[in-house]
Amino acid sequence: MLTISLEQIVSLVIVAGEIMLKNGAETYRIEETMDHMAKACGALAVESFVIPTGVFLTVTDANGQTLTVMRRVSNRTINLDRISKVNELSRRLVDQRMEYRDAKKILEHISKERTGFSLLPSMLASGTIGAGTAILQDALLPEVVVAFMAAAIVRYIAHIISRLHGLSFSFEFLGGMAVAFCGTLLHSLLPHLRPDAVIIGGIMPLVPGVAITNAIRDVIAGDLLSGLSRGLEAALTSVAVAMGVVIMLALTV
Repeated sequence: MLTISLEQIVSLVIVAGEIMLKNGAETYRIEETMDHMAKACGALAVESFVIPTGVFLTVTDANGQTLTVMRRVSNRTINLDRISKVNELSRRLVDQRMEYRDAKKILEHISKERTGFSLLPSMLASGTIGAGTAILQDALLPEVVVAFMAAAIVRYIAHIISRLHGLSFSFEFLGGMAVAFCGTLLHSLLPHLRPDAVIIGGIMPLVPGVAITNAIRDVIAGDLLSGLSRGLEAALTSVAVAMGVVIMLALTV
């Protein structure tokens, strides 16, 4: 591999850490990936520190020169595809199957590319989750259909909120209200049907499963600050969903 300056190493590694943090990677995974990439590029020593709102990196080269950078991250989501791509890039870099210039270009492409599915497939997938959960609740066919529609509406609300750059937890709150409205509307039209099966199925896409898993994983790994922060974020998400459901039920029941 060609000689790489300290500034180049830092500029590459900090972008990788930022991408992974923005897309929901665990703290230990981000720090290990940054360490491996920096050492693969020729760094003598690496110190990385990741919290849910920022990435800190200190790199020392063979000449004893040290450079420290920090990158703040304010917007986070869940995108396992991007995390997988950065991990694969890191492995290829460590195995010397990729040069610095190629890695830099690929990282820039990953950070800018539009990943995921379009709105309609996303709504169908969300609806399938809602309908499947309703089936597990021994729901009847009309309840399953409404649960499908409620979960699909939740995905559409998420799309609108993201376009409008809404406040944090506003999507979960409005989604909970929409799901509760669908359940109570079905019950008012057909009193023999249960609204709870619709509500449980509809809110399933709102459950912060990955956030809870990452929080527990970080705590077990000893990253207490990140674990507690992620756990609090997941708890607030759950509270926002519950508030939306309770308020709508209080208004309609």
